[in-house]
Amino acid sequence: MGLFTPDIYKLKKQNRIAALSRLLDHKNKEVRYGAFTALATKTDLSEELTDKLKTMMHSDPDPWIRTMVTLQFARLGDPSVSGNLLQIIEEGSLKSRLELLKYITDNGPTEDVTIIQIIIIALSDSNILVRLQAITAANATKNKELIPYLGEMLKEQQYKVRLFAAKALYNIGKFESTDYLITLLKDKNLQVLSAVRTYLSAINADRSYKILSNTPFIDTEEDNEQVYGKTIQGIGQESMDKALTILDEACRDRFRGIRVEALKSLTIFRHPAAVEMAEKLLYDRFPEVRIEALHTLEKIGGRRALKAIEKKGRDKKRVVRDVLEKVLARMRKLYSI
Repeated sequence: MGLFTPDIYKLKKQNRIAALSRLLDHKNKEVRYGAFTALATKTDLSEELTDKLKTMMHSDPDPWIRTMVTLQFARLGDPSVSGNLLQIIEEGSLKSRLELLKYITDNGPTEDVTIIQIIIIALSDSNILVRLQAITAANATKNKELIPYLGEMLKEQQYKVRLFAAKALYNIGKFESTDYLITLLKDKNLQVLSAVRTYLSAINADRSYKILSNTPFIDTEEDNEQVYGKTIQGIGQESMDKALTILDEACRDRFRGIRVEALKSLTIFRHPAAVEMAEKLLYDRFPEVRIEALHTLEKIGGRRALKAIEKKGRDKKRVVRDVLEKVLARMRKLYSI
């Protein structure tokens, strides 16, 4: 004898509310959920039937269905589901926790206290998939209360967590996130280093531009330094000092890839100390590091950087010599008297 599967689509099309209501107690979970979704989209249900649908948040034997019912009523703006949402993130299955966080992500910016609490709980979940989805949800909410919690995620061992958290911090906080992002300038993962360098460059370039656009430009080296000083104040000297300390360590790292990324990051913080750090790496044992040091000094610019390259003189590698000669020619044209 074959099993009979109710045609829910047909029942919904024929608007057979009573038949669909009876299927809410069906032993097959797919049938129960199908009946629920068919009824939940209707706006003319009786109060009694609406209450029956709501009880499925607590009474349905399948935890995933309980989650989906809860999320459906959350989408409808029902305030009574708050307790259920918290229960899902604290006690629900992996699938249920992920579904809840995806729902939050899809809903976008919010200041809802319960939603923020759910994200905070999920950020410390033992499962990395939940933590990653929680960071994505935090990014979507654009809520600045989450900045310190995301900052803690930058200490995670898994590089993907740090990468996701850095992106969320940049999107949510920008200037307010600078101190957190700076800590990643010593990160051992090149993907993370590259991303944070891009974020910091965008943040500081924007802030520097705003400050400099309100400051008269005077064409003497001394006055340019005064303008630069005001720019530093705007960015935040404490953040600048912290970044340079971290970059100084990275420039001396035993991995050449880290030294190359550190040189690229030095161009973000155009500071006299950056010239000294880049100058030391003109004498690195690896040609790719020496080439990057030349490009860094050119981007930092100024007579100090020019003198550092001139002091270097010739290089034993032809490829480095070629870059050196081209950089020198461009810089002498700009900075020689």
